[in-house]
Amino acid sequence: MNDLPPKQLSMIITAQTAARMPVPAPPTGFCLRSYHPGDQDSWVALINTGDYGSDWDRARFDEYIRGPERKEGSRVTERDGVIVAATFASVQHDMDDTGRVDFVTSLPENRGLGLGRLVCSEVVRYLVDRGYSRVILFTDDWRLPAIGLYLSMGFEPQMTREDMPGRWEAIRRNLEAGE
Repeated sequence: MNDLPPKQLSMIITAQTAARMPVPAPPTGFCLRSYHPGDQDSWVALINTGDYGSDWDRARFDEYIRGPERKEGSRVTERDGVIVAATFASVQHDMDDTGRVDFVTSLPENRGLGLGRLVCSEVVRYLVDRGYSRVILFTDDWRLPAIGLYLSMGFEPQMTREDMPGRWEAIRRNLEAGE
């Protein structure tokens, strides 16, 4: 095998599989909703507490939210007026008929409450309702709780390079070991 530079993992779910996903309800005290103007600062703060680094600012957010499907399709969960979980709806431009789930994140103190499943399910549902036949997402090998969530929702790993089967096997072993 060649020494390949790191590449993000990708996972995909078909519209048929997505149609069978259960519809989760927000936990008591939490509200699921779409993006509203005025959410920018709270959403930027949320992204910067997650696994995506701290290089998001208002200008980057404002540019990103303009993308196809993002304003209408993105979802947030809020509690007491603060966005505590969110993900963007996007389009995968290099793949026909494919929507994309982007930047799934939640505040660390709210992890384990099903908020990631909630926002992901709603974005997938939105994209499928808009006519996309599949939805893709990208993730990293070390994001085991997120990968476990995506697998439980019906997302399937894509084998896009020769190193992928080995990487996915290691992920499955780590998930089974509870790491």
